[in-house]
Amino acid sequence: MSIKLIVTDLDGTFLNTNHVTIPQENIDAFRRAHHMGIKVAIASGRTKILTDYIVEQLPFLDYLITSNGAVTYDMKTGETVCSTLINNNQSVEIFNILRDYNLIYEIYFKGKCFMNNESFAMFDTEHVSPHIHELLKDYIKPVSNLQSFIDGQGIEKLNILSLTGEERIELEEKINKSCNVAFASSFPIVKGANGNLEMTDINATKGFAVKGLADSLNITKENIMCFGDGENDCSMLSFADYSFAMENGNELAKKTAKFTTDTNDNAGVANAIKKYIFGE
Repeated sequence: MSIKLIVTDLDGTFLNTNHVTIPQENIDAFRRAHHMGIKVAIASGRTKILTDYIVEQLPFLDYLITSNGAVTYDMKTGETVCSTLINNNQSVEIFNILRDYNLIYEIYFKGKCFMNNESFAMFDTEHVSPHIHELLKDYIKPVSNLQSFIDGQGIEKLNILSLTGEERIELEEKINKSCNVAFASSFPIVKGANGNLEMTDINATKGFAVKGLADSLNITKENIMCFGDGENDCSMLSFADYSFAMENGNELAKKTAKFTTDTNDNAGVANAIKKYIFGE
């Protein structure tokens, strides 16, 4: 095996179940791989501001893919390598559809998180889990009108935080009629609900971003190792020849990946790197 690029998801994969702590074994394995000349990258559903405290623990990190593939950063230069955004026409259409629902939703825009005032008023521990509320409350900025706020510019991702399975199906059908977007659902974060629904431009997937990054580096999929646990990881797990689903991952991720590894709490990322790259 000749791995030249390692890409990992964060929540449920590289981080412990608390969504904050990186197991030291994962940090050490990434550092060692980087020093061997292997490019190391993170591909997260989070926007940049929500990864800053994690990236600080990885000063050797080469690339950061955010918002499910919408924006890729070169961590050495700080520059944006590429971005694929939901255009204004599509975001206006989505906002119009969401007006008929009483849902909490946010947008990722220029690396930060924003909510309209109505969503922010509902963003409390009565509607979302206390843990997620604690994780996000200091980063979300309320604005009076999201459409006016973005002023015709593209957005990275729209994330609905309060959603049942029935609402997800209905919204996807409505939005698909007029918008060319990609949908994904990540870990359940709302009490009494099935999970959240994420929307990006149709080409803003982790798999598309990993392929674009690999092409820019002249690296083929035979030399890429990817790790993930959820639906929004499947595009890159399908793309890379050496893809690993976490033992704690959902069934779709496990079905898509070529291999499985230990749980996130047991440093499954490091364990696979040690076995398949370091030969330990």
